[in-house]
Amino acid sequence: MPSPQLPLALKLDTEATFDNFYTPEGHRLLVNQLRQQAAGAGEKWVYLYGAGGRSHLLQACCHLAESEGRYARYIPLVELIDFEPESLLEGAEYLDLLCFDDIQLIAGHAEWERAVFNCYNRMLTTSACMLVSSSVAHSQLVLGLPDLQSRLQSLSSYRLSDLNEPERMAALKFKAGIRGILVSDAVAEYIYTRCQRDAKSLFDLLNVLDRLSLVEQRKLTIPFVKQVMAW
Repeated sequence: MPSPQLPLALKLDTEATFDNFYTPEGHRLLVNQLRQQAAGAGEKWVYLYGAGGRSHLLQACCHLAESEGRYARYIPLVELIDFEPESLLEGAEYLDLLCFDDIQLIAGHAEWERAVFNCYNRMLTTSACMLVSSSVAHSQLVLGLPDLQSRLQSLSSYRLSDLNEPERMAALKFKAGIRGILVSDAVAEYIYTRCQRDAKSLFDLLNVLDRLSLVEQRKLTIPFVKQVMAW
């Protein structure tokens, strides 16, 4: 069965930048390492795993690299796993930064595993850097190609941990502030105690509240939030 036609352009999310990423104390070293790699002053091989936010950080690295006049490519495997890998990775060894998002998805896809392995080997001879994200630690990857498994396990590994409760509350207010929305402590607590408490659900709800508050020209008060959440 032929591979589907490759999209003409793979665009980065314009909002997925370091400035838009809430960075608690425990993530500052990790984020600093990613910034350095993106700017060309950090490690060549990096493996990022763990909680949500990985896709944001990989795209932020690409944005930063491009702002420094460097060439970056973002490969979101959740979207591209059904495409022919060689065309996606053609010339990747001449990039400054290559980012694979959700590398665990290539497990069992022999063509992808071989293509990533070959790409890695080509990058050994150039200055190109590789940043890989995964939902699991590299020790937990189960790939069909043992050589690729060992290569990925040699990458410098950084864990993106889940935000704790105070951090999720702070992240909610941080994201609101970026949008120019004033969220009081009382409103933030009301949202947090009545919404699913993972960061994605909180941010998705904030997007809805932002849009509806603009449409209805209303501030984010508890009665307004209660009304929206009841819909």
